[in-house]
Amino acid sequence: MLEARRERVLDAAEVVLAEVGVTATMDEIAVAAGIGRRTLFRYFPTREQLIAAAIARGYQRLDEEVFDEVHLEADDPEELIRRVLTTTHRVAARMGKAHWQVAADREVLDGLGDAAAARRHARQVYVQRFTDRLWALADGPGRPPRWLADTFGLLESLFTYQALRLDFGRTDTDIVELTCRLMTEALHAALAEARRPSPR
Repeated sequence: MLEARRERVLDAAEVVLAEVGVTATMDEIAVAAGIGRRTLFRYFPTREQLIAAAIARGYQRLDEEVFDEVHLEADDPEELIRRVLTTTHRVAARMGKAHWQVAADREVLDGLGDAAAARRHARQVYVQRFTDRLWALADGPGRPPRWLADTFGLLESLFTYQALRLDFGRTDTDIVELTCRLMTEALHAALAEARRPSPR
């Protein structure tokens, strides 16, 4: 019962944070969750803890969606890239304002250090998991190069999604096509580099 209500609070918080951003109040979240403000504080003693938990949960859901069985059963690296980046950018479209603010605006981090840390940690785990899976599927020798993980981190990021959508007017389909192409090229370059004989 308590866990179910806590999950309902987080569901409501994610919706409010996506719409309002990090300025969302505990009152707004309590109303969206259908509970009283005092009850809300039983689950999350501070607004910052609630925001951090909601941000972390958003990335946990992304991780679960990307690494579900359908994606893991991809037959080749390019199929995996397409599945993952399609899912990533679809989720980015619905993550909303708070995720973007925590990622992009250092000023909002006053009191939201836990949210920023949760976001950073979740992204690092997610990016490395994808890169390791991609490298194994491509039969890459040894460990994938760090720059390949960095490339994926850049291509799947909210920054890339927002820049292409807002600055260049690209559609979600355009964004998926471009990021898939760039990630595929990066993988081919990394494989060629890793398989090149080392000079004697």
